[in-house]
Amino acid sequence: MALRDLRMCNGCLKKMQQIDRLKRERVQLRAEVARLKATLGRQDRHIHEKPFGSSTSSSKEPFKTRASAENQARKGGAKKGHEGHGRRPATQMRILPDLLLPAPRRCPDCGELLQKPSRRRRRTVSWEPAVPASRTTLSEECWCPHCRRTVRPPNPVALSGMMLENSALATVACMHYLQGLTLGHIVRITGLNKSTLISAMHRLARVLAPALPGLLEQTRAAAVIFGDETTWRNDGVSGYAWMLRSLDTVVYAFRGTRAGSVPQELLGSAELLGVLVTDRYAGYNGLPIRRQYCYAHLLRDLEDLLKDFPDHPEVKAFVDQLAPHLKAAMALRRGERRLRHYRRKARRLRDRILEVVGRSARHPGVQSFQGIFRENADRLYLWVEDPMVPAENNTAERGLRPTVIARKLSFGSQSLAGAHTREVIMTVLGTLQMRTHDPWAVLRHALDTLALQPHRAPDIGTILFDEPALMTG
Repeated sequence: MALRDLRMCNGCLKKMQQIDRLKRERVQLRAEVARLKATLGRQDRHIHEKPFGSSTSSSKEPFKTRASAENQARKGGAKKGHEGHGRRPATQMRILPDLLLPAPRRCPDCGELLQKPSRRRRRTVSWEPAVPASRTTLSEECWCPHCRRTVRPPNPVALSGMMLENSALATVACMHYLQGLTLGHIVRITGLNKSTLISAMHRLARVLAPALPGLLEQTRAAAVIFGDETTWRNDGVSGYAWMLRSLDTVVYAFRGTRAGSVPQELLGSAELLGVLVTDRYAGYNGLPIRRQYCYAHLLRDLEDLLKDFPDHPEVKAFVDQLAPHLKAAMALRRGERRLRHYRRKARRLRDRILEVVGRSARHPGVQSFQGIFRENADRLYLWVEDPMVPAENNTAERGLRPTVIARKLSFGSQSLAGAHTREVIMTVLGTLQMRTHDPWAVLRHALDTLALQPHRAPDIGTILFDEPALMTG
């Protein structure tokens, strides 16, 4: 009878089982929420938050909020201590004959005779945009009875089979790849067909391509190499634009991957004596060269740590102590030119950084940031002994900026051939821009030299970069 009283109907049993299951799920959900809060350690994400923190590019920001009051109050112009560039001397421009403006004999207001005039000098700049012109070339041909072939004179102003003359070819290349004008803009300026410009740039890239191996070897032999990469789409498919540059050479590579195989391809497998300055991206690991981490990226991560935990006293104290030392390390080589004094100040800064990151900490974020300095000591202090090695990678960031602007204007390349053409021409013109004040003149001179020697095929790299008369500026 007692056993019969403890029995339960099937409906009640299922409800009790469902209640037990929901209780277990509630406990599991609470534990999962607590784990996620402890892992994230930050506020909930909102629609205005950048997906990659301060590293988010402007093209990936969901919304652009208004500038802060501090930025609005900041004055524009050069920073304090900047030497400035000033107006370039007139000797770099073509000088036109003086324009004499004779004074009137009588006053235009009262009509009285004027006294003897004096002269007042004023310099102005004249610029009349030239419109492309068409030219017909008449070539005399002769038959050689011995070789049994037609002999034609070389065209001194155009390569064989090219519709654009060398001057026009160099002008389009410089306008598109150096000055950032789109091909559509150049079409509106010149009236040429876009297909004509595209085929001309492909042909120019084939002419200039033999110069790339030499530039790559010069980059590898540099004492300091700066490396960086950014996204670049090719026919709608995501890829990356890589850049390695020294003080006088730059090499671009457009690839479909961000893997470490690309910098390995560019730098090779032989041991290099220089220093590679990059951010902490793992794709540069394992290269046969010493490496210096960028302090600007570390400073940005440090500021992000304070944004994540603004009310935590340990985090605030850590950021307040370390951030000034990182800023001073980046500015040291600009403010101290004497090697002995530079090294003394650099060692002092390094000791202060080591002291801050070596202290015991309880906060996980501070511990993680300290671990970067403790585990990568061989990649953080190369700037201390050698002032040629900067503590930041601003050189690469500035060098890659034209590529970023081109990506925003053109959304990338439309084919693999277009990406290769951009890679070749940007490498050659970018290096010329760093070595001479007039890349257009050097490129045209090289093309004219090739046009006059169509059968000898001289080394284009030697013509472009090894003629001292053109490497001035």
